[in-house]
Amino acid sequence: MAFLVLNGIQVPVAEGRRRQVNIGTDSRAFSGAYRLGRRAVRQEWEFKTLPLPPDEVLALRGLIAGDGHTVAFEGDAFTSRGLNQASVAGQLFQGARFGGGLNLAVGASASWAMQLGARWTALHHVYSGAAGTWLQVINRSDGKRWTQGVPSENAGGLSVVSGSLAVTGATNAVSFDDVVGLPFMVPDAWVPYLVAWHTSRAWSALPFLTASGGFTATETKVLGEVRDGEFVEFSHNGARVVGERLEFTLREV
Repeated sequence: MAFLVLNGIQVPVAEGRRRQVNIGTDSRAFSGAYRLGRRAVRQEWEFKTLPLPPDEVLALRGLIAGDGHTVAFEGDAFTSRGLNQASVAGQLFQGARFGGGLNLAVGASASWAMQLGARWTALHHVYSGAAGTWLQVINRSDGKRWTQGVPSENAGGLSVVSGSLAVTGATNAVSFDDVVGLPFMVPDAWVPYLVAWHTSRAWSALPFLTASGGFTATETKVLGEVRDGEFVEFSHNGARVVGERLEFTLREV
């Protein structure tokens, strides 16, 4: 079992520590008796990673910070950060891959101004009428695409233009679910983990993450914060590179 996993991605941890946060204030009465004011307890974890190459550092920073938007279509078409559709189209329905979904007419598009920037990754599910099943699709800003984890030429009806993400209905592909826009480009090595996670469950409502692994007994909903980065030269794939060790905090929600 990996020590730390965030939304299916294994994070290479070198060291860490746990801190218990008490909600409420303890005090003493005038008599000197101790008064317990604690109402709840939450955990915080501080970690430092192993040395990471530059491309993985950028992706991991974005992942830990919970950057990006998720559209789950559960009752509305707002993203997890409260962003509404820039072009309103489609009809919500139940019975999609993970509950709610969006139906579009052929040629109709729904878009969100997610401001993804020049380097981005998008994940979503599209129902293939031809195959009779839901397909998990990953698109990346460098043009690479995967369907069900296999390299593909098909974008699954998703496009990103000037930072805005759009899904468009096509023949045999008009239903969409769990659209995720990430403003960073994930490494190729992450793709199998993303596919395994997103095929079996919906993405977390960003900026919230799902943390699991050996550091905790159960899955935990957390918010992440990247703090410092320590530059270090090390060997990576047979070459000397300058990368970083990241220091970050996960806070139990």
